[in-house]
Amino acid sequence: MTVYKQQRFFILTAVLLTAVFFLAGCGAADTAVDGETEANTPAESAEATTSNPGTTNAAAPTIPSSIAPNPVAQEVVSGIEMGFTEDGRPYMGSPDAPIVLEEFSDFQCPFCQRFFQQTMPSIKENQIANGEVRLIFYDFPLNSIHPQAAGAANAARCAGEQGITYYWDMHDLLFEKMPEWSTVGGRDVFIPYGEEIGLDAAQYTACVESDKYADAIEADLAYGASRGIRSTPSFFINDQPLIGAQPLVAFEQAFATISGGGQLASVKAQDNELPPEFAVPTPAAIALDGATTAFAMGDPNAAVTIVEYTDYQCPFCSRHVAETMPQLITNMIDTGRVYYVIKDFPLDQLHPEARAASLAARCAGEQDVYLEMHDAIFASQADWSGQGDAGATTYFGDLAADLDLDAAAYDECVTTSNHPDNVQASLEEGSVLGVTGTPAFFINGYLISGAQPYDVFEYVVELGENGGIADAIEAQARQAYQAYLEQQNQPPPQPPTPAGPVDIPTDEAHSIGDPNAPVTLIEYTDYQCPFCGRHFQQTFPLIQEQYIDTGQVRYVFKDFPLTRIHPQAVAAANAARCAGEQGEYLAFHNKLFEDQNAWNNGQAETVFIGYAAELGLDKAAFGQCVQENRYEEAIMADLNEGIDVGVSGTPAFFINGRFLSGAQPFEAFAAYIEAELGQ
Repeated sequence: MTVYKQQRFFILTAVLLTAVFFLAGCGAADTAVDGETEANTPAESAEATTSNPGTTNAAAPTIPSSIAPNPVAQEVVSGIEMGFTEDGRPYMGSPDAPIVLEEFSDFQCPFCQRFFQQTMPSIKENQIANGEVRLIFYDFPLNSIHPQAAGAANAARCAGEQGITYYWDMHDLLFEKMPEWSTVGGRDVFIPYGEEIGLDAAQYTACVESDKYADAIEADLAYGASRGIRSTPSFFINDQPLIGAQPLVAFEQAFATISGGGQLASVKAQDNELPPEFAVPTPAAIALDGATTAFAMGDPNAAVTIVEYTDYQCPFCSRHVAETMPQLITNMIDTGRVYYVIKDFPLDQLHPEARAASLAARCAGEQDVYLEMHDAIFASQADWSGQGDAGATTYFGDLAADLDLDAAAYDECVTTSNHPDNVQASLEEGSVLGVTGTPAFFINGYLISGAQPYDVFEYVVELGENGGIADAIEAQARQAYQAYLEQQNQPPPQPPTPAGPVDIPTDEAHSIGDPNAPVTLIEYTDYQCPFCGRHFQQTFPLIQEQYIDTGQVRYVFKDFPLTRIHPQAVAAANAARCAGEQGEYLAFHNKLFEDQNAWNNGQAETVFIGYAAELGLDKAAFGQCVQENRYEEAIMADLNEGIDVGVSGTPAFFINGRFLSGAQPFEAFAAYIEAELGQ
């Protein structure tokens, strides 16, 4: 494969994967209960159709005890009966309704939000209000792609402790404010919502902070999986499945079919139809004018539009401006092939002066000198970075003078214009579209991340000119799906469990304890793995107190990121090693496990910068190390080394070379260690 073809393959695969996680939909729930393995079988597509509606009325459904109403928890609101079932699940509608609509939902899923916004209001005002339908709500958080979904579900249940109306108020508020909380880590983001709907703050806060309903939510997840649910939203109408955020007419037809005694037909995917996990995304619709746009150039009627989200302090954006942008202007923009739009996406935690740079460029743009200021700011990035807002602003004022701008007008713009709000609006717009780093480009609505070489732009623009981007992505999707099916047909590899002591090099690894201790304990870990978190919280402190601090054990840390199910694990491992450059590996390691839920999202690197500040690290040096993924190669070397010695999940341990798998209790480690000490 030539370099050019490799680049084409890489970029289209990147587009595809980005689309799957940010644009395509909500599917493939991670329902593993123990261990860190997963088998993702593509879900079969299904559509609701009517089938022989017949003429007889449907008999009232037989209600299992699990969904029978709890009479103590019932209320009537605006003529609609609401309450909790006997096992605590919220419902609305008459318990005597002939149709039971069961919804399995994820508060962070955009398709569930679409159902809530576009379809549910009519069902509530009509079929539920007139006694025809009762809705029962189940939590089905897709934790592997929606890390805040379980926290949101817990927040709704915590609100429900104070009454069923509070549950539904919180349910509605969570969907309405999804863009606000879905990109923030931790549970604290949900706490202010309690005050908004009038809850007892102390009771609600304690419930949210303790994740009180985590087990109940997991039970819903397991129950849904047992009924064949794999994606959200999914529904059962009198126990007949209806999958996806279907339009209102599909539900109305389904209700009519069931009322008439008919059956819903589940239509399996056609032979040439890709399952949802591999579906080609819908291109993003982005406003090309208005306040979020900093600058645009080229023919607005060009066949291809490129929207760039940039950060003036980002070294990769600077590389794009220096190496790729001149060719784009000469070969694509000036020739009328491409309409190019620039928007701001300042990564504040990494680049504290980036907003000031965005403001300076926009103010220069008011005097029609945007592009010249844009280029000058990037060209002098090393000179103004690190000077703080005031120093950078002064520097940009000097650049404005060099460009012969009207100084008074420029200064007035910097101090009084609405551009700071416009920069923030641009950042929020990009976040909603799935941008997590810079530079990021949308080519005719398809996201491409990173400072790609010119050849990649040329290839994708050519596809766009011929209307072929979606076809190219679909071709890659079909290849990926075919490879997936072939992999699923292969028996899973069974790595050998070491029969005896294994010699594992430790010279390059971080460790604590006496280097000459009689026992060496090596841990292969994944910072996003909940079982590794359990080991850190429950067992590691005892090992440290009784064996490491007493000089009997040297404890060695190795990385084993399970990237398929833990997409932030490599970034976390890299951040810990970056902290290690400044002597704070263990402190950062501990912080990652203590706050595991806070960074389990697309804003992980921003959270890591905050931790660096808390630990007193040099933020600039740490941020540079994090952004360039300095230790990725070493981390993957640890992973491959672990595979070679039989590791297949995390956590995994070798005690003087003897294998011990899983988050074992302290007593298991003590037995191994004492046996080694006794030899």
